[in-house]
Amino acid sequence: MIEAVRRRVADAPNATDSVDAFPGTVFPVALPSQVEDTEAALGFRLPEILKALYLRVGNGGYGPGYGLVGVAGGATDDTGKNIVDLYSEYAAPDPEDPHWRWPRHLLPVAHLGCAMYACLDCSAPGAPVVWFEPNPHSAGEPWDDSFIPLAPSASEWFGAWLADKDLFESAWKMKFGEKNWDAG
Repeated sequence: MIEAVRRRVADAPNATDSVDAFPGTVFPVALPSQVEDTEAALGFRLPEILKALYLRVGNGGYGPGYGLVGVAGGATDDTGKNIVDLYSEYAAPDPEDPHWRWPRHLLPVAHLGCAMYACLDCSAPGAPVVWFEPNPHSAGEPWDDSFIPLAPSASEWFGAWLADKDLFESAWKMKFGEKNWDAG
Protein backbone atom coordinates (compact mmCIF):
# COMPACT_ATOMS: atom_id res chain seq x y z
CA MET A 1 0.00 0.00 0.00
CA ILE A 2 2.74 2.45 0.96
CA GLU A 3 4.58 1.85 -2.31
CA ALA A 4 1.37 2.29 -4.33
CA VAL A 5 0.71 5.63 -2.58
CA ARG A 6 4.32 6.67 -3.21
CA ARG A 7 3.95 5.90 -6.94
CA ARG A 8 0.71 7.87 -7.22
CA VAL A 9 2.16 10.81 -5.30
CA ALA A 10 5.14 10.91 -7.66
CA ASP A 11 2.68 11.88 -10.43
CA ALA A 12 1.93 15.44 -9.23
CA PRO A 13 -1.41 15.87 -11.09
CA ASN A 14 -2.71 12.79 -9.23
CA ALA A 15 -1.27 13.48 -5.79
CA THR A 16 -4.68 14.64 -4.47
CA ASP A 17 -8.28 14.44 -5.63
CA SER A 18 -8.48 18.22 -5.88
CA VAL A 19 -5.20 19.27 -7.44
CA ASP A 20 -6.98 21.70 -9.81
CA ALA A 21 -8.85 23.51 -7.03
CA PHE A 22 -6.26 23.18 -4.29
CA PRO A 23 -2.81 22.28 -5.60
CA GLY A 24 -1.10 20.53 -2.75
CA THR A 25 2.56 20.23 -1.96
CA VAL A 26 3.87 16.87 -0.86
CA PHE A 27 5.95 17.58 2.21
CA PRO A 28 9.17 15.71 3.03
CA VAL A 29 8.76 12.73 5.33
CA ALA A 30 8.18 13.43 9.00
CA LEU A 31 10.86 12.69 11.54
CA PRO A 32 10.07 9.97 14.10
CA SER A 33 10.31 12.64 16.83
CA GLN A 34 7.60 14.70 15.08
CA VAL A 35 5.27 11.69 15.07
CA GLU A 36 6.08 10.94 18.73
CA ASP A 37 5.43 14.58 19.69
CA THR A 38 2.11 14.45 17.84
CA GLU A 39 1.03 11.32 19.71
CA ALA A 40 2.02 12.91 23.02
CA ALA A 41 0.06 16.08 22.22
CA LEU A 42 -3.02 14.11 21.13
CA GLY A 43 -2.86 11.70 24.07
CA PHE A 44 -3.25 8.64 21.84
CA ARG A 45 -1.33 6.69 19.22
CA LEU A 46 -1.71 7.26 15.51
CA PRO A 47 -2.83 4.31 13.39
CA GLU A 48 0.15 2.39 11.96
CA ILE A 49 -0.80 3.14 8.35
CA LEU A 50 -0.92 6.88 9.03
CA LYS A 51 2.47 6.78 10.76
CA ALA A 52 3.92 4.79 7.87
CA LEU A 53 2.60 7.32 5.36
CA TYR A 54 4.05 10.26 7.31
CA LEU A 55 7.40 8.52 7.82
CA ARG A 56 7.82 6.87 4.40
CA VAL A 57 5.82 8.92 1.84
CA GLY A 58 5.57 12.47 3.16
CA ASN A 59 4.27 14.65 5.97
CA GLY A 60 0.98 15.29 4.18
CA GLY A 61 -0.06 17.17 1.08
CA TYR A 62 -1.19 14.08 -0.87
CA GLY A 63 -4.09 11.67 -0.77
CA PRO A 64 -7.88 11.89 -0.78
CA GLY A 65 -9.61 15.27 -0.91
CA TYR A 66 -7.16 18.14 -0.58
CA GLY A 67 -4.60 15.67 0.78
CA LEU A 68 -3.50 14.50 4.18
CA VAL A 69 -2.95 17.12 6.82
CA GLY A 70 0.41 16.51 8.44
CA VAL A 71 1.98 16.56 11.85
CA ALA A 72 3.92 19.65 12.97
CA GLY A 73 6.15 20.91 10.16
CA GLY A 74 4.06 19.25 7.46
CA ALA A 75 1.03 20.06 5.34
CA THR A 76 -1.78 22.03 6.91
CA ASP A 77 -5.40 22.46 5.97
CA ASP A 78 -6.49 25.65 4.22
CA THR A 79 -6.64 27.46 7.58
CA GLY A 80 -3.04 26.60 8.50
CA LYS A 81 -3.84 23.83 11.02
CA ASN A 82 -2.04 20.52 11.43
CA ILE A 83 -3.75 17.39 12.82
CA VAL A 84 -3.05 18.32 16.45
CA ASP A 85 -4.52 21.79 15.94
CA LEU A 86 -7.62 20.36 14.24
CA TYR A 87 -8.24 17.71 16.87
CA SER A 88 -7.75 20.21 19.70
CA GLU A 89 -10.14 22.67 18.09
CA TYR A 90 -12.86 20.11 17.45
CA ALA A 91 -12.47 18.39 20.83
CA ALA A 92 -13.05 21.66 22.69
CA PRO A 93 -16.56 22.26 24.03
CA ASP A 94 -18.67 24.95 22.38
CA PRO A 95 -20.40 27.04 25.07
CA GLU A 96 -22.90 28.24 22.46
CA ASP A 97 -23.88 24.73 21.36
CA PRO A 98 -24.74 22.25 24.14
CA HIS A 99 -25.07 19.46 21.54
CA TRP A 100 -21.47 19.77 20.31
CA ARG A 101 -19.43 16.70 21.25
CA TRP A 102 -16.47 15.65 19.14
CA PRO A 103 -15.94 11.88 19.37
CA ARG A 104 -12.86 10.95 21.39
CA HIS A 105 -9.96 9.72 19.27
CA LEU A 106 -11.62 10.84 16.01
CA LEU A 107 -8.73 12.50 14.18
CA PRO A 108 -9.36 14.84 11.22
CA VAL A 109 -6.73 13.88 8.65
CA ALA A 110 -7.88 15.21 5.27
CA HIS A 111 -9.77 18.36 4.38
CA LEU A 112 -12.49 17.61 1.85
CA GLY A 113 -13.66 21.18 1.20
CA CYS A 114 -16.66 23.10 2.55
CA ALA A 115 -15.70 22.46 6.23
CA MET A 116 -15.77 18.67 5.69
CA TYR A 117 -13.01 16.33 6.87
CA ALA A 118 -12.15 12.68 6.55
CA CYS A 119 -11.34 11.45 10.05
CA LEU A 120 -9.73 8.29 11.41
CA ASP A 121 -11.16 6.59 14.48
CA CYS A 122 -7.88 6.03 16.29
CA SER A 123 -9.57 3.98 19.03
CA ALA A 124 -10.69 1.14 16.74
CA PRO A 125 -8.69 -1.58 14.98
CA GLY A 126 -7.95 -0.65 11.38
CA ALA A 127 -8.83 3.00 12.01
CA PRO A 128 -12.30 3.22 10.40
CA VAL A 129 -12.80 6.38 8.36
CA VAL A 130 -15.60 8.80 9.23
CA TRP A 131 -16.73 11.66 7.04
CA PHE A 132 -17.43 14.77 9.13
CA GLU A 133 -20.10 16.60 7.11
CA PRO A 134 -21.32 19.62 9.12
CA ASN A 135 -23.17 21.39 6.30
CA PRO A 136 -26.67 19.87 6.65
CA HIS A 137 -26.61 20.36 10.44
CA SER A 138 -29.46 22.41 11.90
CA ALA A 139 -28.76 24.72 14.84
CA GLY A 140 -30.10 23.40 18.13
CA GLU A 141 -30.02 19.79 16.94
CA PRO A 142 -27.63 16.96 17.84
CA TRP A 143 -24.65 16.45 15.55
CA ASP A 144 -25.06 12.68 15.07
CA ASP A 145 -25.96 12.95 11.36
CA SER A 146 -22.75 14.87 10.68
CA PHE A 147 -20.58 11.79 11.31
CA ILE A 148 -20.96 9.43 8.37
CA PRO A 149 -19.10 6.09 8.14
CA LEU A 150 -16.97 6.23 5.00
CA ALA A 151 -14.70 3.17 5.03
CA PRO A 152 -14.22 0.30 7.48
CA SER A 153 -10.47 0.96 7.66
CA ALA A 154 -7.87 3.51 6.67
CA SER A 155 -6.31 0.88 4.38
CA GLU A 156 -9.59 0.42 2.52
CA TRP A 157 -10.01 4.20 2.25
CA PHE A 158 -6.57 4.61 0.73
CA GLY A 159 -7.19 1.58 -1.48
CA ALA A 160 -10.36 3.22 -2.80
CA TRP A 161 -8.41 6.44 -3.44
CA LEU A 162 -5.72 4.54 -5.31
CA ALA A 163 -8.44 2.89 -7.43
CA ASP A 164 -10.21 6.25 -8.04
CA LYS A 165 -13.38 5.02 -6.32
CA ASP A 166 -15.75 7.65 -4.91
CA LEU A 167 -16.94 6.50 -1.49
CA PHE A 168 -18.92 9.64 -0.67
CA GLU A 169 -22.12 9.16 -2.65
CA SER A 170 -22.65 5.62 -1.39
CA ALA A 171 -21.86 6.67 2.21
CA TRP A 172 -24.37 9.53 1.98
CA LYS A 173 -27.07 7.30 0.53
CA MET A 174 -26.49 4.66 3.22
CA LYS A 175 -26.90 7.32 5.90
CA PHE A 176 -29.67 9.46 4.45
CA GLY A 177 -31.14 7.59 1.49
CA GLU A 178 -31.53 9.39 -1.83
CA LYS A 179 -32.59 12.70 -0.30
CA ASN A 180 -30.40 15.71 -0.96
CA TRP A 181 -27.33 13.88 -2.28
CA ASP A 182 -26.91 16.46 -5.02
CA ALA A 183 -27.35 19.31 -2.52
CA GLY A 184 -25.04 17.52 0.00
